[in-house]
Amino acid sequence: MKLSRKVMQPRMFFLFNDALLYTTPVQSGMYKLNNMLSLAGMKVKKPTQEAYQNELNIESVERSFILSASSATERDEWLEAISKSIEEYTKKRITFNPSKSLEEADPEKQEEDSPLGSKAPIWIPDTRATMCMICTSEFTLTWRRHHCRACGKIVCQACSSNKHGLDYMKNQPARVCDHCFRELQKQDNQCTPKSGSPVNHKSPSSALSTVLHSIPSGRKQKKIPAALKEVSANTEDSTMSGYLHRSKGSKKPWKHLWFVIKNKVLYTYAASEDVAALESQPLLGFTVSEVKDENSESRVFHLLHKNTLFYIFKADDPHSAQK
Repeated sequence: MKLSRKVMQPRMFFLFNDALLYTTPVQSGMYKLNNMLSLAGMKVKKPTQEAYQNELNIESVERSFILSASSATERDEWLEAISKSIEEYTKKRITFNPSKSLEEADPEKQEEDSPLGSKAPIWIPDTRATMCMICTSEFTLTWRRHHCRACGKIVCQACSSNKHGLDYMKNQPARVCDHCFRELQKQDNQCTPKSGSPVNHKSPSSALSTVLHSIPSGRKQKKIPAALKEVSANTEDSTMSGYLHRSKGSKKPWKHLWFVIKNKVLYTYAASEDVAALESQPLLGFTVSEVKDENSESRVFHLLHKNTLFYIFKADDPHSAQK
């Protein structure tokens, strides 16, 4: 399954020794070819969050996306097969091009040298961000999500009012976030454009930009304490992260939230890619008690402070609860 912006879409992939075919099932035994992705420069890796253990990130020049396998085992099989094919393809290219070393052909090395806009980014799914990843304004029915075509982050209209030509889109102007627009402009200044090929980018007038950043209609931006912005939901150096259901009491409603434990502090987020936490709670002096119930299958546990109930948590499965 391929994760698009909003839903999972069934896709069929065929791996060859030099390319990955990306198709859509149309009839019994028939497939529509969407794209043929070259293994040259392709990267494949697992997501950093444990909660997405069935997923696989595919990055290539033409297209980049997230795949979801039926199990972690199937995901690992695809990871091994694609990684091996990329490695063998890279070695064959070096054989036919002796002037290129294995280090120079390494996708990791190429990634470091690849300028912004030269490769298609992975778009973060809509459901994984409830706020703009730049200004932290909350998304609503009227204040909508937009994707930066350069980095794939989810941003609001005020933080993505610029367009810039991107190499992987054949230099066609595309919506980019403010951070990427500044970086792309730096690249333009550092590189002299080829003769007859003007740099293709545009920025709205300062007056229009000011208007976009001051639009009150639909925009919900709260003052967030600096401490809640120190750790993002997708931080890679956390002790633990994942979704849990949380309740403040036995008769209180459950909320499905993303939690991160880092430096003995529990951070709570509305979604897994949010850049600011809803709250943070130091865990010093707290204890955890497992709730043994035949119906809950050991998925419920209490967070206690001096034997007083603080929160009730419920995991999606017993294995996650034990972790």
